[in-house]
Amino acid sequence: MQAGLSTKNAPSPNVVLPHYAFGALSFLVAATMLFFAAGDLVGHYLSPKLLSITHVLVLGWITMIIFGALYQLIPVIMEVKLYSEKLALVNFFIFGTGLVLLSASFWTFTFGRSIMLETGGVMVVLSMVLFAINTILSAVKTEVKNIENITIITAIFWLILTVVLGLIIVLNFAFQFIPGSHLQLLKSHAHIGMVGWFLLLVVGVASKLMPMFLIVHKLPRKLLVYAYILINIGLIALSLGYYFFNEPWFLTLSATTVIAGIVSFLRFNFIAFSKRIRKKLDVGMKMSALGFILLGISLVFGLFSVLSLEFTSQIQTRIEISYGVLLLFGFLSSLILGQTYKTLPFIVWLKKYQSKVGKQKVPLPLELYSDRIANIHLITFVLGIIMLITGILTGTVLIIQIAAVLLIITGLLYNYNVFKIIFHKEINHES
Repeated sequence: MQAGLSTKNAPSPNVVLPHYAFGALSFLVAATMLFFAAGDLVGHYLSPKLLSITHVLVLGWITMIIFGALYQLIPVIMEVKLYSEKLALVNFFIFGTGLVLLSASFWTFTFGRSIMLETGGVMVVLSMVLFAINTILSAVKTEVKNIENITIITAIFWLILTVVLGLIIVLNFAFQFIPGSHLQLLKSHAHIGMVGWFLLLVVGVASKLMPMFLIVHKLPRKLLVYAYILINIGLIALSLGYYFFNEPWFLTLSATTVIAGIVSFLRFNFIAFSKRIRKKLDVGMKMSALGFILLGISLVFGLFSVLSLEFTSQIQTRIEISYGVLLLFGFLSSLILGQTYKTLPFIVWLKKYQSKVGKQKVPLPLELYSDRIANIHLITFVLGIIMLITGILTGTVLIIQIAAVLLIITGLLYNYNVFKIIFHKEINHES
């Protein structure tokens, strides 16, 4: 159960909670930006506003919460203390400041020289390096050697490569020191980030947490090994292929290899869900399950984006944008929305009530937030994603704006619950 998140090695909640707060606000900001930039989603994905939204989502929402969650989970998964809590807090401020500068400058970016953009980019890269140092120095102390730990460490290396390549692209806009197409570099950058950093990290963390939350044992762990090998081989080939060997058959083979790895991971989770002891899913697990469904759908869009078939040629750009939206606003956002309710309440509960268990009556972690509100924003989220993809594929700005409103409602309700948990006031009951 969630007791598995409790460990004597866990960092102070003051390290973890700011990341959840910043991330929740970033989701709301991204949804609001989406409303005002709806027209850009039916155009080209090198749109400045679309780049801005993407980075708020990728860095402010997804990566920020992942950082906070990993500071709590690495001590659990690897059975070690975090190398430096002070470094984690300093890094939070560097990362947050760099993100604001980067995203704000992207919104009005003219693909030329920008001091604010370059400063923000350098700060984001620095924060990623500091995060990698903190987590890898934590990881090297572990005596637990398993596929989950290897996958998480590999994902961190892909993260560093993602931000370094992103900084190179930004600088190249100004100084033009790399020949060739920016678009091909951007595709490599996007896939290294989405597949190498996000997806591999999900494989490493979810393969540990999902069985724990579902209460299931004796799963076929060889599927995780297959997923790790296939995803990494396919990603290396795909990211190099976009720039150095941009042949359709090679890109298709590379993408198929990645997809085979993802299917292996999805198979592992399907078995976990089918064998679970806890049959009734709470709202957190419903959102997590939805995330894996959206991942499966995004694979179809991803394959079409690589194949570039003749009958999809007129909407090819929209398919590619839908693919990215399904991964970021769909799969990863749904997973984080769900796992917030499995981790954040328990982190705060540990801080407030762990020492009082057995001495007085204490609330349950699920009592720290409104389950009703969480279920409402599950509905608005699902409707928002359906309408968002429909609007992008049909090129209808109004539908995209309606989707954005639904996602803004999702963000408002989610923020209410997040801050309700973070600012929970301790309840004192006598035994």
